[in-house]
Amino acid sequence: MSKFANGWLAERDIRVGAKMRLFCLPHAGSGAAAFYGWKRKLPGTIDVCPVLLPGREARMLEGAMVDAGLVAEHLMDATRQCLDVPYAIFGHSMGSLLAYLWAVKIAEAKVRGPVCLFVSGREGAHLPLWHPDLHGLSDAEFVAELQGRFGGAQGDLLENAELREVFLPILRADLTVVETYRHGPEAMLQCPVVAIAGAEDANVRDEGLEAWRELTTGEFVAKRLPGDHFYHLGAGERELLEVIVGRIG
Repeated sequence: MSKFANGWLAERDIRVGAKMRLFCLPHAGSGAAAFYGWKRKLPGTIDVCPVLLPGREARMLEGAMVDAGLVAEHLMDATRQCLDVPYAIFGHSMGSLLAYLWAVKIAEAKVRGPVCLFVSGREGAHLPLWHPDLHGLSDAEFVAELQGRFGGAQGDLLENAELREVFLPILRADLTVVETYRHGPEAMLQCPVVAIAGAEDANVRDEGLEAWRELTTGEFVAKRLPGDHFYHLGAGERELLEVIVGRIG
């Protein structure tokens, strides 16, 4: 594994002289691998730079972080040197929360800010969660609730006993990140924010998606694209990439 930026980014993804970097943060239980297909689908002028979170993939032996603010602090410290060219940040679900908090840290550090923040599959970070917490449930209850709430590929993954043994601790840690976050007096962003969710995602209410508007003084757009909570991996991926290119391509 590359140790570039303390392991948070892969050296191969950070090209000197890049015209635009797109940093990507995954949903709970996922990782950088979810975004590498975008390298083939986005224009060569956009460098896709997936963030490597601790506790999974090449960082599996590291302990997972379960505090959203701490993740954002470490991410800021580790990636400061990579914010030297125009860039945008994309996060899905848990990744949206981390992307927002990272953008706040960037604003507080008074360094170059993102040209756009894409927050996907989550209601405004300042809103209290309206569904029951999952991270403290027993394994059986945890799996059942995940399958009922999200279904799809993540639900299928948990049907496999061997995969469940690997991914359940990651999912539990990630949902601890999401469910224990409490919004504080974070700085107001000034960058454009594009909030996106799947048209069939019952976990993201229209008013919750629109609420991201309250966290920036910059331009704001909210969109629904085809698909469910994981629209960005399936039915809505093509339109999502078109939205991204339209903003930063």
